[in-house]
Amino acid sequence: MTIQVKGVAETMRELGKINPSLKKELNKDIRAILKPMLNEINQSIPTAPPLSGMAHDGRTGWVNRKNAQIKIDNRKPRRGLNSIGTTVPVNIVRIVTKGAPVAIADMAGKAGGMTSRREGKYQRPNFGRALPGDPSRFMWKNAEKTIASVEREMNDTIKAVVFRANQELSKVRL
Repeated sequence: MTIQVKGVAETMRELGKINPSLKKELNKDIRAILKPMLNEINQSIPTAPPLSGMAHDGRTGWVNRKNAQIKIDNRKPRRGLNSIGTTVPVNIVRIVTKGAPVAIADMAGKAGGMTSRREGKYQRPNFGRALPGDPSRFMWKNAEKTIASVEREMNDTIKAVVFRANQELSKVRL
């Protein structure tokens, strides 16, 4: 699921050069805008293990589950930036989970493969069917409700920051 706001990557990079404190304020505003969506995602992650095999404290155990986090990324894309006639989407904000158990349980069964070319003794069971719902069970199941308001608030915030940055640029050049 992507929300597109044009010119954000360039604005963020230039803003860091012009006024770093304004960029910090923008990052803080972005986190505040995404907070309701993040709360919705974190509330949808169950506290009890969704499968009995995840009730342990190893790397993939539900004891070590981690909530979703907001990541703000202002780096330039590695490729495709100078392509003629095409626009390259750049991710500025990501909501990610750092824990393996949440990621595994969230996307289990997405590949949809029911058969394997491997020998029978090496085949793994498809436990995606044992979990309720379709893949992306926790991360975007309830977050889609808040996308429209997040997109609207992000556009308003970006416009306000661009306006303030333009005001500061006009002061510098005069």
